[in-house]
Amino acid sequence: MEIVAGAGSGCGAWPELTADRRPVLLVPAAKARPVLVEQGWARDPGVLERLPAAGWSALAGAPGLTVRGPDGRVWFDRPVTAGREWWRALRTREVLLLVTGPFTGVLDLRPTAAAGRLFLLTTPVHTTDALRDAGRGT
Repeated sequence: MEIVAGAGSGCGAWPELTADRRPVLLVPAAKARPVLVEQGWARDPGVLERLPAAGWSALAGAPGLTVRGPDGRVWFDRPVTAGREWWRALRTREVLLLVTGPFTGVLDLRPTAAAGRLFLLTTPVHTTDALRDAGRGT
């Protein structure tokens, strides 16, 4: 997977777009965000070619994004500082790639990926009317 655009703030999650314009959310690993293989997490970038992980869901309404796991618990819930292009890609594709692992920012993402320590998961995304309205005319 080649990440091509984004902010990589070094202090939390950040949005990116892949070369083919798929929305990605990079989220540093945390104890409060469990990563369980039996819930669909994989180290294989082939997750992009499969159906989204069963039971996962995301609700997007700029600037916020909430991701829930199969047990209904919130896995991620906070604002995402993303440009219009990222929100448009999220709304259009209706699938989000989550990437997590032991990185803290953009500078240690590549070494973590090269070491095979990233976990990936795709989730379907539902958008609110506010997000749909924000993209009109653009």
